[in-house]
Amino acid sequence: MKKLSYRQGGLRNIKPSFYRFKINHNKNNIYIMTINNKLLIFSTTLFFILISCSNKNKVVLNHSNSSFANFPKEQNVSFENLFEYKVGTPKAMKLVDSTLIIFNSTKKIKSFFYNYSIKSGQISRGYLHKGRGPKEALGASCFGIVDNILWVHDVTLKKIFIMDKKEILSGNISSFKAYPLEGNYYQISVIDNSSILINGKIDSNYKIQEINFSERLLNEFGEFENLPKDLPLDALKDAYHSFFFLSPSKDKVAISYLYTDLLEIYNLKSPYENETVQGPEGINIEFEIGKRQYYNYMKKNEGIRKTFLAGAVTDKHIYLAYSGLSYAERNDINYCKYVYVYDWNGTPVKKLNLNKRIMGLAVSGDDRTIYSYDADTGFIVKAEIE
Repeated sequence: MKKLSYRQGGLRNIKPSFYRFKINHNKNNIYIMTINNKLLIFSTTLFFILISCSNKNKVVLNHSNSSFANFPKEQNVSFENLFEYKVGTPKAMKLVDSTLIIFNSTKKIKSFFYNYSIKSGQISRGYLHKGRGPKEALGASCFGIVDNILWVHDVTLKKIFIMDKKEILSGNISSFKAYPLEGNYYQISVIDNSSILINGKIDSNYKIQEINFSERLLNEFGEFENLPKDLPLDALKDAYHSFFFLSPSKDKVAISYLYTDLLEIYNLKSPYENETVQGPEGINIEFEIGKRQYYNYMKKNEGIRKTFLAGAVTDKHIYLAYSGLSYAERNDINYCKYVYVYDWNGTPVKKLNLNKRIMGLAVSGDDRTIYSYDADTGFIVKAEIE
């Protein structure tokens, strides 16, 4: 294997304003490329990392990475309309028993949540109203259901809201708790009443942290190793913007990425054990760093592609709604026409080719029915799958 070198002065002499990074993953190759006016290039492969004597300039993104070119099975999926959704635009949804919990995302909404009963065909009154008052949220960004609670993360008010699941399903909400958060996080996932998974912590070399409700660090894993000193962590983590999907048994967490078709699965009982798979396109991230006040970020140029935009999990499978479109296609970039399915070992299972452009995704526990939102007609839709 040929050893790649870099010119005199190394990475430390490159000014951040001239950074251009390419983050590449494939079966045998994980590297970051840095380019400035002098076309200085630095690259390191997975195998070269292990034997290199100049580790301070080489970044390890993941020690375990496999790739694939095709799903073993594809299925064409045709949706049918359930009802026209007129109270917002669903950002996400979850199926609990026979109730579809719909999470709104648009600015002009009265409530963040509505329930749709699949049995009765009725939609509930809205709850968790938008505002700054008591028992109101302003910037709800993600939600989940674990044990007997529904939790919501408000990034604007920096709070976690907790509601009783039984009350949510019955429509009579009386208990309502809010916990403050000091940190700024991309996403969270509540594990139980004592611990939370977070990502986006800009002062850590790790992708994921486990904290308690007082934000005391309990564990962290998924390390970005050997980072160059001039590579801003917040820009790298913006490029690796990711989403959590906790397994129903709560022993594993799947992490999908917004700008690369990479899936990681961590065993929470032994978090340094993970499965990583990329494909079928093997999308690389190439970006320039921008600066906004005190924060660095990834500039969204026309070559950046969005990948996994929504997801759902069952006991057997991980379902990820996939876009694959670039910022050059801005009118379509936030919609998906495919769903990629994996098992909890990271093995690709099948690809669903959809006849609608969708937002949000929910899957029945028996892996037979998927629910979503038709971005073109405004209908909540469903489809049977094999």
